Amino acid sequence: MTNFDMIELYKRESSNVFSNVKNEEINAFVEMVFEAYEGENTIFACGNGGNVAAVENLVVDLNMHPFVSDNKTEKANIVRNKFHTINLCNSSGTITGISNDLGYEHIFSEQLVYQGKEGDILFAISGSGNSKNVLKALAVCRDMNMKSVVITRNKDCKAYLLADLLIVIPGTSKFPGQIGKNNNNFHFEDCISKITHIAVGLLKKKVQDSI
Repeated sequence: MTNFDMIELYKRESSNVFSNVKNEEINAFVEMVFEAYEGENTIFACGNGGNVAAVENLVVDLNMHPFVSDNKTEKANIVRNKFHTINLCNSSGTITGISNDLGYEHIFSEQLVYQGKEGDILFAISGSGNSKNVLKALAVCRDMNMKSVVITRNKDCKAYLLADLLIVIPGTSKFPGQIGKNNNNFHFEDCISKITHIAVGLLKKKVQDSI
């Protein structure tokens, strides 16, 4: 296959994968974001490896985009409440400190114990749905009456038993650069951005409509 054939393959696969993500699951996440905004709660976000980039993007977008505008009059009318988003992957000192003292599986849950509160939300990314540090964070959420959403490739996972919402991104890929059980990873990561951008855009609309 030529490079052009492979590019077309990627585009076709990516479109098919995203089309198979259930709108009901995406909308449930959007409604959770709306509820957090209205309740002035905090959304905590976490993931491992390359997924940390998607976490960072979500945090920046949710903290900034719904509340900025090129129109000075509109911006002056936006009342920013206490709603905000926190990246649990952001501090290397915190992560290495918890890893050293308690173990890597506690890096997210230990932060939630001291920062989270009832009504807050955990947004977690785990391709397998079985990441130990994510599962421990989900357990803490349940104990603290926090809500949780997990984006995963695997519907038959341990996170299903703990999360309030599971967004499943199914599919396989023949595009090169992906191996083993992660053979849909490129499209998985693409879809995460699409889903979080939908949530950010709709929150932006909600904020603007309230002016």
